Formats: sequence, structure tokens, C-alpha cells
Amino acid sequence: MRIKGSINVLLVEDNPGDAVIINEMFREIPQIQFNIFHAQRLSEGAKALSENDFHIILLDLQLPDSQGTQTFNQIHNLAPEIPIIILTGLEDEDFAIEIVGEGAQDYLVKGQVDSKLLARCINYSIERKHIEHRLRESEEKYRLMVEKIHSGVFFVNSKNELSYVNNQMAKMLGFTVTEMLNKDISQFTNPEGESCFKKHLKKVKKGREYREKLAKTYELEFLNKNGSSFWVLVSTNPLFKPNGEYLGAISIMTDISSRKGIEKSLMDAMIEKDRDFFMIMGNMVEAMKPLIQESNIKN
Repeated sequence: MRIKGSINVLLVEDNPGDAVIINEMFREIPQIQFNIFHAQRLSEGAKALSENDFHIILLDLQLPDSQGTQTFNQIHNLAPEIPIIILTGLEDEDFAIEIVGEGAQDYLVKGQVDSKLLARCINYSIERKHIEHRLRESEEKYRLMVEKIHSGVFFVNSKNELSYVNNQMAKMLGFTVTEMLNKDISQFTNPEGESCFKKHLKKVKKGREYREKLAKTYELEFLNKNGSSFWVLVSTNPLFKPNGEYLGAISIMTDISSRKGIEKSLMDAMIEKDRDFFMIMGNMVEAMKPLIQESNIKN
């Protein structure tokens, strides 16, 4: 998403000289019209945000009425959807990097910026914020889908610990989601079930070339809270970092306990229907992978 048309900029900077230099750099950027509102105090910037629509905020953290992290937090809380670029001196660069970790999109060191760097920084900041917004929307959409389906969904990390469990899976086992999170998957299976699942994961960890082979479903025996066992049909897909490092695996399961005593031919037909279901669910899993992957990479 490249910058096009008119860009509304909120410049919060109390040093008149720095403000003049930044305004001059904006005038040197070709093909883009920048509408700049200059505020010298945090209170002025907050008032401007309540009265105008801005695409980007350039923020000096050291202002007459606010200092440091407090400055960023107040502006960010007022306008969480607007990308913020921190303006800092060379001596405060490490601090500016920390603020980027808190949610700012980028930082610029005063005296080391030209019009090209300013334009590039604004463009990337707006683009990244736009991507973050789309990811949040997608994450919420798929979270709602996962929580509403009648199948259990869980994610085990590279240590085989449950880092995500949907409400349906917790209900199937008789636990709460909180009781299951961060526990080893083996705590919820009998020895045979644990062996089956870990055998499958062992193949998964070998690499991406196993993805197609491992798309098939398999039966697994779990233990619910009262210690009784029940059978589920499971489909497991691995997740990897861009460098190929194994992150874990996401699985979808459906209860087939009531079918275990059914005649084999009927059982086979019903499992075939379940496989069709998992093919549909697999498409949703593929869409969820980048979100889970991104979350685990950050962690």
C-alpha cells in the first residue's frame, strides 16, 4: 500500500527549529500533498486528534506537559489505529527503540533525517499499520469460527505443550480452557493415545515434505477429567517458521466414541464423511496458520 493523494500529518514537537526543518522536508517530497497540523504540547495534540482525521503522527516524547513513555501511551490510547513515528535525539535512540517495542511503528533521529528517509518511513509505517489491522480482523474472524464449531481445536508447541485450546475441546474433556493451557498433551491421553500422537508428531517435525502425507485423519484415544476414555478422529497439520524451524502443530478433532461399537462397514462410511468434513476444515486451518505462526514468531 503506497502513499497516494493527500496525507494528514499530526506533528507533535515543541522545538520550533525542529518543526521548521521537518516542514521543509515535507515540502521536498514530490507527488504527495502533506497537510501538517503542528502541536507544541501533548494537550494540543490530543485536542487535534479529537477534531481531525490523521494518517500518521510524528511524536516528540519530551514535551512541556508530558515526558517519555507517558507521552506515547497517552497518544497511542487516544488513537490506537493511527501509526506513530517517534522523533528522538541521538542520545535517546535506545529509548526510542523500546517505545517501538511498545507499539510505535518506527523512530527517526533528529539531525539524521532527509526527505527521502522521512517519506520512506511514513510509507512503511502506514503500510505496516494497515497490515496489522487486517491481521487483527482476520484473527478475530477465525477465532469466532473456531469457537463456534462443534469440533475440538488445539495447538501444541514444539515442546508438545497445549498453547491453544478452543472451548469445545475443553468441554469434550470436562476441563476448562485455563486448566488445559501450557500442559503437556500426554496429560490428556492414555499411554496408547500418547504414543500414537507423538509418533505422528515425530514425522511432522521431520519437515515440510510430510505435509501432504500427514493431511490424512487418524483415530486417537483421549482421557476426560473423570479418567474415562473416549475416541476422536484427528487431523493434524504442522507449522514452521520461514527458516524451516518447527513451531508446533494444529489439530482438529471430533468425538467418535459412540461409533466404536457400530458395525465396521457402517463405521467406515461414517469415517469417510468425517474425512470430507476435515478436508473443509483443513482449508480453514491453512488460513489460520499465518496468524498462529506470526504469534509464535513474536513470542
